[in-house]
Amino acid sequence: MPNISGATILGNGKVCLVLNPIDLFKLAKKTTISITVKELAQQAQLKQKILLVEDSIPIRTQMQQILEDAGYEVTAAEDGEDGFNKLKADTFDAVISDVQMPNLDGLGLTAKIRQLPEYQDLPVILVTTLASEEHKRKGVEAGANAYITKSNFKQGAF
Repeated sequence: MPNISGATILGNGKVCLVLNPIDLFKLAKKTTISITVKELAQQAQLKQKILLVEDSIPIRTQMQQILEDAGYEVTAAEDGEDGFNKLKADTFDAVISDVQMPNLDGLGLTAKIRQLPEYQDLPVILVTTLASEEHKRKGVEAGANAYITKSNFKQGAF
């Protein structure tokens, strides 16, 4: 029998098979699994990570819940400065940010993100109450991929 070197009788009278460690190592070397990172991620069902930057606690909580219900892993930040620090400390698939915030606003955060080559392809979505065409233009100029007004905010559309 492969991988078995013999058998013995235990003190309680039961027969016990003795494994052959050399055969087991040979078998382990032959058995290699080839898998891509993409396949591994699909198997592990890794969630995409979103950085949510919003200074209003109720709005941040609501948006975080919507995103988590949609299957995303969310890291929340309380302003642009906190968000940028969290962005540098981890890896994210997208950034969703308010525009009006203390310390560093969403436009400044977006511009700061776009200055770094490693974040050139990182999607940045601005969600704000500022609904004028001028505000939208400023968002696009800063480097945002999308600009959503909170008055038009709907869970399905988000």
